Amino acid sequence: MNRLGCMLTVTALLMGLTSCEERFSESVPAAGEGNPVEVSLSFGFADEEDGYALSVPADTRAGEDGEGGAFSARLLPAAKTRTGEVISAPDQLYNLEIRQYDSKGGYKNGKAYGNVLLGQHLEVTLSALTDCQLVIVARGNGGAIAALDGKSLEQVQKMDVSSSVINAIDPSNSEDMKKMPYVLHLEHVNVVTGTDGKAVIQSPEGSYDTRLLLKRLAARLTVSWNYNVSGYELKQLLLQSVPLNYAVIPTPDSEGNYPSILDQFHTVEIDMNKGSSYSCWIPANVRGESPAANSDLQRTKANAPKGSSFLNFVAVNATDPKKKLDYRVYIGGKTSSDFSLNNNTEYSYVVNFGHTGIPTNDKRVTYIDPVPASENNENFVPTANCFMVAPGTGFCFDPLAYQSGGAETTNETLKGWCQGGGIVRVKLLWQTKEDGDIGEPVMGIVTSENDHTNIVDLKRTDGTDPVSYPVKDKGEARVYCRVAPGTTGGSGVIAAYDNNGKILWSWHVWVTDYHPDATGNVDVQKPSTKRKLKFTYGSHPEQRPMMDRDLGAMAGYAKAPTLDVEKFKAHGFQYQWGRKDPYPSSYSNRPIITVKLPQKITEPIVGIMSLYQPDGVTFLPFNPSYNGQASYRTAYQNPLTAYKPTTSQYWFTSEVTNSISGAWSATVKTVHDPCPAGWRVAKAEEYYSLFSDKDYSGTLPSYSTNNMNMSNYNTQGDDKGFVLRYDKTDQSKVTYFRLCGYYADGEFVQIGYFDFIWCCNCAKIGNTYQARHLQLVSTSSSQRRGINGINNGGTLSAMLPLRCIQERD
Repeated sequence: MNRLGCMLTVTALLMGLTSCEERFSESVPAAGEGNPVEVSLSFGFADEEDGYALSVPADTRAGEDGEGGAFSARLLPAAKTRTGEVISAPDQLYNLEIRQYDSKGGYKNGKAYGNVLLGQHLEVTLSALTDCQLVIVARGNGGAIAALDGKSLEQVQKMDVSSSVINAIDPSNSEDMKKMPYVLHLEHVNVVTGTDGKAVIQSPEGSYDTRLLLKRLAARLTVSWNYNVSGYELKQLLLQSVPLNYAVIPTPDSEGNYPSILDQFHTVEIDMNKGSSYSCWIPANVRGESPAANSDLQRTKANAPKGSSFLNFVAVNATDPKKKLDYRVYIGGKTSSDFSLNNNTEYSYVVNFGHTGIPTNDKRVTYIDPVPASENNENFVPTANCFMVAPGTGFCFDPLAYQSGGAETTNETLKGWCQGGGIVRVKLLWQTKEDGDIGEPVMGIVTSENDHTNIVDLKRTDGTDPVSYPVKDKGEARVYCRVAPGTTGGSGVIAAYDNNGKILWSWHVWVTDYHPDATGNVDVQKPSTKRKLKFTYGSHPEQRPMMDRDLGAMAGYAKAPTLDVEKFKAHGFQYQWGRKDPYPSSYSNRPIITVKLPQKITEPIVGIMSLYQPDGVTFLPFNPSYNGQASYRTAYQNPLTAYKPTTSQYWFTSEVTNSISGAWSATVKTVHDPCPAGWRVAKAEEYYSLFSDKDYSGTLPSYSTNNMNMSNYNTQGDDKGFVLRYDKTDQSKVTYFRLCGYYADGEFVQIGYFDFIWCCNCAKIGNTYQARHLQLVSTSSSQRRGINGINNGGTLSAMLPLRCIQERD
């Protein structure tokens, strides 16, 4: 069982955490339900727990004393690893608030009490109530936690404290420690009148206490290391999969784990020039147990629960710096199978490295000897703006070619831009991780900042150096790419550069096991990696099969997924109409109506998926709402910039206007189409089978109607998506459209409520070019509630997801 329940339930509180003035009552008659009563309470701070004291004896943890391991990672008593650090506790409870909620989280009573002395008896006004909840928060001197006044429990559970606020607190400085917040959440208590006529807080078992102990919001991590491996030098230390912020009241999942892996995580790069030890505050990261990790040697990526925090040590070969040893040390837990980091706990580790040669038998260590992407890579594929690639796969293509209608042609647009210099190098521009901010980078980690050849490389077909002889035409060169093995998939972008360091073109690499055949005019259900959907419902012209997911999505579903993580995997990328460049979609485990966006996102932002640099660690800034317009050349030089002028609906300059309506076409696939080879952006008419009216003609009603061919109409709000039928004879054939929201002007909106899907149709309405899109709006939305249909008025500067349909039979 996860320790969260023990830490937060009032039973554990009364029996082990607050053993002061404990009393028991055989019979406690209830006060009038809902009436205000005065409860006399005093408060203190729970003692900090020592991770070592929680752990099993060292001699029971296999692998710690050699046993073939490349290193040992031991929890030690905190006092042994602190370098003079003594953690103070505040001298009183600063900015104390006590809030009472009913069992469903509705606000009942409470107030702010200001600063309260430790042990001081306080008369607290509460409502007499059975099975209620109490949230007691010492917000800290300076208010690290915002005021709780007027908030429901659900709203409090969405509150967090920035890591930057906690990180600034010096644990050895008593004045600083006054800023540290402390929290106690009692989930099941009764506020009743005791036999002596005094109101008390009572546990469901009948015990009650007058003194409550709050827990420090943060855990404390201290690590020291000794590296003694011949021929290698320790160069980098990263603390990975760390929750970005501190949840005031955690919201555990069904297994008791928190935070959600859809929350924000980050990586801390530790300055190794400051010595061989490091200490920091760290948020709780409760990930539970993995029985497969039955010894320290088995605390591997394969066995660790997803989202577990770990230390990543990287050592470099002394004679060949391309060769590296990557050591992974999972932290937290009281046994080898436990991966949880709890608040108010000190975790103190010493890591000793000592081995000879390459430790091939220790799965916690990865030996990195990068191979050029061009080596043993003759998997030549047709060129498109998107390549579908399985993890660990290599491929190569002609950068000046382009496939349309099954025929290879020259990319005349790129060729024209190359005449001023041509392509001299290719690099990895960005990539995602497997699960938002956690997991592995799906393209891999480049050898160095200036050497990306282990992932993407450029070779001229005549063997000459492209730096001396830039690539300017079809047939002159190949781009070689190889993506990292062993991941669950994601995306990346590789780019071609001229000699001035400017991007000439870029390509989306969709890392996925999904590989539907681009020919064959039939519906395919199994295997799911080949699934494609032939829409036949209604009186509409025959059409070719469509993909079962949005472009760039990690998964497609033939039913509504139940887990939040599964729902996220249905998010594809988003596109400005007429452009090939993918933009990250939303990333959230809860609905969000509006995410305000800066012109440039320079750090992770709640609700938006993060992109990562070629090192696989560093967040990559991007511009979701640049106030300006661009030509195609300028736009493609800046694939991470979305042009959203405040004075126009167009992302493009006037030179593009007359040709924009044909940028995406159902007739001839163009060089601006973002779909893989053999596929194109679907047109509006190819979605008509999703509507219940067999003669649907592309109209958009002005009011809510149940006009979709939907199998989950009554659960669409909970499903955060539409499950739509499409087959004229088999109503069990369905596809899931996730309500992922979209980029509007300066904001990302309607996560969990809207799904707008670009179509390739664009026409002038009045004096303005607008594009058609499939509009899906949940009945749980407060805007456009349940109004579904084809919308003809799409603003071309908006960014929406899309689906791809086969080009030919």
